Amino acid sequence: MHARDLAWPCTPVRLDTRLHEAVGLLIRERAPALVVLSTDGHPLTAVPPATILNAALPRPVRDDPLLAAVVGEALDDTVRARADALLLADVLPQRPSAPPVVSPDASPLHMAAVMERTGSPVVLVVDYTDDQPHLLGTVDATTLLQHYF
Repeated sequence: MHARDLAWPCTPVRLDTRLHEAVGLLIRERAPALVVLSTDGHPLTAVPPATILNAALPRPVRDDPLLAAVVGEALDDTVRARADALLLADVLPQRPSAPPVVSPDASPLHMAAVMERTGSPVVLVVDYTDDQPHLLGTVDATTLLQHYF
């Protein structure tokens, strides 16, 4: 079994993707992370859903989570409006961390070691045929656990 066999297909996005579009993609694909490509098509970063959710929260709620318990559903429309107004570029760091990338021939053990070393729950499976990146998908820790157990 290799990375290409375990990879979950995903639809990559660009930095100019609206946050609400990214959320829709994550939900439809049930993806473990959102893969963002650079303008030249190379993997730029992998964004976990929690990062996107956090970006849509109003600043007061991010600063004081107990506030969310008090206001309840009153700010739900604010979260939706923020997601409509923001681009991925608005919520990612200026220099996002590079995603862990493995080749299609990577073994499950290699992928697990990369996850452990980088602290990432997901690796990107990328084939660099003809020096052009071809994203085959992602492999998350749960998939590796299913492989082993």
